[in-house]
Amino acid sequence: MLNSKLNSCTDCVSIPGLLESIDCRLTELAKNQYNNIIFELNRKLPFEAMFDLVHYKQILLYRICNPEYAGCTSTSKIASRVKLLTHK
Repeated sequence: MLNSKLNSCTDCVSIPGLLESIDCRLTELAKNQYNNIIFELNRKLPFEAMFDLVHYKQILLYRICNPEYAGCTSTSKIASRVKLLTHK
């Protein structure tokens, strides 16, 4: 039986873990863009997802300094959105 969500994952919600996954995905996308430019591959890249990842990275960095930053949104909601964007 397949589960669609991980409900008891405590490491997924940690801010340093999320920042690391964002950095890995942005690095991968940047390398793909570099290859597109150098080798004229003309492959589509998810630029909207890239901008969203940069935005969520900024939110998480602010939240490290001030845990009450964007207090209306929980870290688990941000983590679920980041996980979706990193697999896009």
